[in-house]
Amino acid sequence: MFRKVKALLTLTRPPNGILMFIAVLAGVTLSNRQTMTPMQMILSFITAYGLNGSIMGFNDYFDRDIDRVNAPWRPIPSGAISCFEAIFFSAILGSIGIISATLTSTSCLIVAVIAYLLAFTYNMFLKQLGLIGNMAVSGVVVAPFIYGAVLSDGYVSTRLTFFAIPVYLSVLGREIIKGISDVEGDALKGIRSIARTKGKRFAGMLGGALYIAAVSVSPFPYILDLVSWPYIVIVLLADIGFIYSAISIVKNPSRAEALKVKKMSLLWMLIALIAFIMGSIT
Repeated sequence: MFRKVKALLTLTRPPNGILMFIAVLAGVTLSNRQTMTPMQMILSFITAYGLNGSIMGFNDYFDRDIDRVNAPWRPIPSGAISCFEAIFFSAILGSIGIISATLTSTSCLIVAVIAYLLAFTYNMFLKQLGLIGNMAVSGVVVAPFIYGAVLSDGYVSTRLTFFAIPVYLSVLGREIIKGISDVEGDALKGIRSIARTKGKRFAGMLGGALYIAAVSVSPFPYILDLVSWPYIVIVLLADIGFIYSAISIVKNPSRAEALKVKKMSLLWMLIALIAFIMGSIT
């Protein structure tokens, strides 16, 4: 029994669910009102963890054949849980997440449903479509920030919009660059990544261009007086990092460099998030 419960918990990817909830809280911070009640916080956690856990479970089901080779320790290929149990548990988690969003607000429900369907269809078939799949992932990453802002304000503010655009662009660039390091694995899975269909050099140039595009948007929140001065000071560090990563991957679109850039870009994204939060609360 304990082994079963542990396997079901593992299926939900707890760290991912917690990060999703943190993104919702960040979205609240980036809103205009910057308020949420204790009950809204509880419901937001249930929604974030439930929907993320559901998607992770369905992902493991769809990838079960690949995981038998690449990750045999995962709950399904290891035999800790059956395919039916994974599907049933994931469906329950998804239902709980949607119900929780419904109890929060109609606007939150709409954001949650769109994000959930986008993530589900990505697991089913969008991941095979290369750029379209990359765009779907970027949308899913931005969704919890939008959810938090909508929870607080009831709408997507201008400040949140100028946060979401560079996040979307940088995540899209990262996903394309990630494809450079995954060419061999993507070939086995039939994933038509940019690196596979257009070549590693083109993928590096496109990914780098998206990083630069994200950087080009970053001054506007300060110029439009949407954030205070700490934002521009901190975001400059992220901008320098993204520019460096863009130049690096364009000059050397190799698997090793793509892995390095992919990891470092997470740091630049974190710094940018800190910049927005500090610029919003001071």
